[in-house]
Amino acid sequence: MVHINKFHSLLLGGIVLIASCFQSISQTVTDIDGNVYNTVTIGSQTWIQQDLRTLHYPDGSPISEVWSYDDNDSLANIYGKLYTWDAAMNYSTIEKAQGICPDGWHIPSDEEWTELGNILGGDIVAGGKMKETGSMHWNEPNTGATNESGFTSLPAGEYDDTHYQLLGTHNVIWSSTEASTIFAIYRYTSYDDAELSSYTYYKDFRYSVRCIKNNTVGVNDTKKINLRVFPNPVDMVLNLQQAKPEPKSTTVYDQVGKEVINFKFSEEKHCEDIHSLEPGIYIMKVENGTSCCYYKIIKK
Repeated sequence: MVHINKFHSLLLGGIVLIASCFQSISQTVTDIDGNVYNTVTIGSQTWIQQDLRTLHYPDGSPISEVWSYDDNDSLANIYGKLYTWDAAMNYSTIEKAQGICPDGWHIPSDEEWTELGNILGGDIVAGGKMKETGSMHWNEPNTGATNESGFTSLPAGEYDDTHYQLLGTHNVIWSSTEASTIFAIYRYTSYDDAELSSYTYYKDFRYSVRCIKNNTVGVNDTKKINLRVFPNPVDMVLNLQQAKPEPKSTTVYDQVGKEVINFKFSEEKHCEDIHSLEPGIYIMKVENGTSCCYYKIIKK
């Protein structure tokens, strides 16, 4: 039985819808077994670009609860290994524990997964931007797959209850956030929609693991743009003030990542009429040609 439940997260951080603004391939990282992984930087986060396949913890001790899908190691070379939550976390219950990740990396928290979804335009579209394109690994229709983030999600399947399933249709990945003594939160992407979805289920089921680099920063680093945005919350007119005249391109998105306003300005102070927007939370992306910055706007 497939235990999946789709829901949408509110945009509480930044979003980016242009690949060149949020994606950069950086370096490689090697686990304790000598497996080499690419890394990808998405907004403020750096992720290992493949699901892990290590058989040992960083201290060299063996992992007991690790499997290949269908007990077929050739599949693990493509899709990575499957782990229980306790094994992935190295039996820690602390969010962002290193677990099975290489030194300098950790198991992503649910909050960090949420931030990733926000960076990619909200959970409703983020999964498509994370999935490998085409049907070499994903079953058709592989809805919305662009992989413009470079995350390269592959449908590694799972071991759920009594049997292996979902190879080709789902990538189910642990977070480091537990919900109770027996449940933890995971994220998944699916072949038949473009969402980054979330669910809470048994820790002793076998899912994939991705690692995120330590010491990532929040997406709302306004120092790169040096722009004052006020008032916030705002009713009718949003003011944008910069220290000196500089061309900037601005796009405002609603909670599902739909563009609702697009404008450019270069003057020291710009006043934008937003009275037509419905009350709610919006994300404003500002670019100056070299940097992107994101602001949460609350419309009264």
